[in-house]
Amino acid sequence: MKLPRLNYKNLSPMQTVEALYPLLLNRTIDPAGRATWTDVVEKGEYSRYKQLQLISKSEEFLVTFDNIHRPERLRRALAMLRLLKMENATPKQQSELIYRFILNREIDDLGAQSCKNQIAKGLFSPWVLIARLMMSAEFKKPYFRRTPLQQLHRARMLWVQQLPPAKTILDIGGSSPNVPEGALIEMGYPHRPEKLIIFDKPPHEQYWGTPNYSQANTLVRPWGQVQYMHGYAEDILKNDELRNQKFDMIYMGQVVEHIYEDKLPSVLNWIKNHLADGGKFVLDTPNRLITRFETGEGRYIDPDHKREYAPKEFAALLTSVGFTINQQWGILEMPNVVSSGTYGIKDFYSGEPLVTSSDHGYCFAMACEYDIASIFNNISSTISLFSSVL
Repeated sequence: MKLPRLNYKNLSPMQTVEALYPLLLNRTIDPAGRATWTDVVEKGEYSRYKQLQLISKSEEFLVTFDNIHRPERLRRALAMLRLLKMENATPKQQSELIYRFILNREIDDLGAQSCKNQIAKGLFSPWVLIARLMMSAEFKKPYFRRTPLQQLHRARMLWVQQLPPAKTILDIGGSSPNVPEGALIEMGYPHRPEKLIIFDKPPHEQYWGTPNYSQANTLVRPWGQVQYMHGYAEDILKNDELRNQKFDMIYMGQVVEHIYEDKLPSVLNWIKNHLADGGKFVLDTPNRLITRFETGEGRYIDPDHKREYAPKEFAALLTSVGFTINQQWGILEMPNVVSSGTYGIKDFYSGEPLVTSSDHGYCFAMACEYDIASIFNNISSTISLFSSVL
């Protein structure tokens, strides 16, 4: 996130609060943060140092700064020092925040004692401290930690790698910005179909931006063909090319939440009718049991989401259409949210990537099928039972 250069002197306290969120957390202020800091400002208790100190101790700050490259850490540390200078922060306060901005941790006993000695001698300089920390082996260590989004992507990849083989696949919403073979292959799907059709929005409207390759022609690979078709998910009902085709697997990765709720049953019915015998419908989507703690009620994690579902309500929707659910997964377990209802960045690192309980994942996934023979058998059994009663 590129930060604008601001003259903090000319900002009101609340404007400063908002301006510091990108500096500290790489994002804009959220409703809960706004409410908290509005209360602090209204009570006359706000200071730039107070906001820097409190937020820099948070888990989110630690995760955010763990993934910011070294020159940007330095730039943000210098912006932080300009803010502290406006409030005549003490050398001790400066040294504590420099450690958090440069090394992304609390100052240790050895560092605190060294700074204390320099302060006592009147020799403390924040610039010298920054230079010393930047020359340390600790600062030069490579970054290995993934962002929360990368953690989720990794968990989804592990799930995709468990999906069954299929000779013919329809991937609804499966375009990739960089990989012509599509998102399913990009995420590590271990099997290669003879035919893969990717149905997604027109290239200039696709979620990740216009792809860097043409989707106009069928791609021929040693293992099979990849063909793109374009339209919104709801448009698939009117697609003449797909009207009489059936597939061994129809896949929707992070798509159902983008479809208007009143349109989704028709799309699911279409999918049901376009599965080959023994074919599988496979999907994953954000879990509203979890995401509501992140966003609060009335908001979703993405402004384009039309509805985020809880696993049980989506399972009921699938069943009402006629699907049988064979398997469910929770993708990226969120143990603290499940146990306490408290959302935090820590959960992205403390849970298992895949769990059997769909309720416990940041996302949930389902694999289901529509077995027309079993449905006829159930109808026949019901008729026989009814006849015997008569």
